[in-house]
Amino acid sequence: MYSLIAALLSSLATLGLVSVFTKTSYAVLPAMAVLGGVYWVLARRHSKVVEGLMEDLQREIQQQRVPTAIRMLKGAYPHAKWVFMLKGQIDGQIGTLHYIQKDFDDALPLLEDAWVKHWVAKGMLASYHFRHHKSDKAFETLDAAIAATKKEPMLYGLKAYMQFKMKDRDGAIASLQAGKAKCPSSAPISSNLIRLQNAESLDMTTFGEQWWQFHLEKPSMKQQMALAGVSGKPKGGKKAMYR
Repeated sequence: MYSLIAALLSSLATLGLVSVFTKTSYAVLPAMAVLGGVYWVLARRHSKVVEGLMEDLQREIQQQRVPTAIRMLKGAYPHAKWVFMLKGQIDGQIGTLHYIQKDFDDALPLLEDAWVKHWVAKGMLASYHFRHHKSDKAFETLDAAIAATKKEPMLYGLKAYMQFKMKDRDGAIASLQAGKAKCPSSAPISSNLIRLQNAESLDMTTFGEQWWQFHLEKPSMKQQMALAGVSGKPKGGKKAMYR
């Protein structure tokens, strides 16, 4: 990482200069301060540039101009050389866009390289493995993501869904109970836990439209209309808004 290299060089220079001019053993203190300060300034500068892309990126995605959004994200890769873990975040974001578009061949390597805290990317990777009958890899991926991001309800929901599909109701209940312990205010976790305890099926639609991006279920025609913001009312009626 260029920021760390620059910070180390600046720190060593400071160490040498302070040692020469002060002839004391305390040169390490300003050297450490320079190390942290230089890295923070450089990393923050490049992070801010990437953050500035996000508003334009969201606009492109909302307008369904996904190829343009992907090109914009690829343009941020040079900044990743200056910031730890930034490349994994960019990989994850591009991978999720490919996955949503069902471009799985391009999505897979990016989702694998994504930062473990990019929980959407890791949830999609687990979903891909599960759809291809690689449940061990799916659960391994989810467990790592949950360990890194303990308070994301969807991860527990995904794990419970997969367990339920594999006829492991008790395992699904345990996953939702773990999710409720970490995310006590999550209505989807609580409602699905009650459903399983009452010998009913899961209802993943309680997670909202975000659920469909994992491609584990296909929305009905009515649900597709809702996602598109169409209320089904006669022409001239007020359309429902979905966000």
